Amino acid sequence: MNTGKLTYLIRRMGLMHLLDLLRFRLQQVLHFRANRAFRHQYPGLALPPDYLMYESFQLHYQKYFEGGRDVATWIRDQLKPFVDFKNARLLDWGCGPGRVIRHFPEVLEGSEASFYGTDYNPKSIAWCKTHLGNIHFSQNQLAPPLAFEDRFFDALYGISIFTHLSEERHRQWMAELMRVSLPGGVLLLTTHGEAYRCKLTEEEKKRFDAGLLVERSQAIEGHRVFTAFHPPAYFRQLVAPFAEVLLHTPGQPKHWGIEQDVWILKRSTL
Repeated sequence: MNTGKLTYLIRRMGLMHLLDLLRFRLQQVLHFRANRAFRHQYPGLALPPDYLMYESFQLHYQKYFEGGRDVATWIRDQLKPFVDFKNARLLDWGCGPGRVIRHFPEVLEGSEASFYGTDYNPKSIAWCKTHLGNIHFSQNQLAPPLAFEDRFFDALYGISIFTHLSEERHRQWMAELMRVSLPGGVLLLTTHGEAYRCKLTEEEKKRFDAGLLVERSQAIEGHRVFTAFHPPAYFRQLVAPFAEVLLHTPGQPKHWGIEQDVWILKRSTL
């Protein structure tokens, strides 16, 4: 089903945030029993408030926690051929309520690495600072800068962050991520690539096929309903002044939905 066509009128009417709130309430109902059972099984486990979890992921406690651990392990394995984690500094850019970064002290146990998370949502950062130890958290704004000195990180990742930013913010943030990365530092980023073309309207497809970023911007930038789609040629051009593409893995349709493209970049040593 082409969701772009279905939501076009809703976006034009400025009702996407209302629709998203209704979806949140529906997920509260649908996952109530499963979430209650999970909380009963793990009574001491720190879980963020429902809307913070939903806003950055979905409202399913088990998938938030166990899925976050799986993603942390996957990121480690993706970066491992390119990064020496011994005493490394690792950043989760757009960490939300800590779904992934909370697991890295365990996933990289013994590496003596340092872990950092940053996000523009002050409520997410406040929750992370209160509940997740062994990790340094800081708040950023929708636009750069980050609260780190130049050439600070050995590696960083941003899972589905560029997917919710405007073209202006793409340029700003790519430069900023490179600023805080060490020369030769490695970045893992995900985008809405070719596999998402089926979600676009005919006009959007024309823009996408021309190698231009597609924005669905009738929403608050940075929020989950503000969406950007990335032709691979566009993203390569965005990256080119700063970094080498070490690996590009196009996303594929799956039974659960569509994978995002995965980009592994190496910052220029200049």
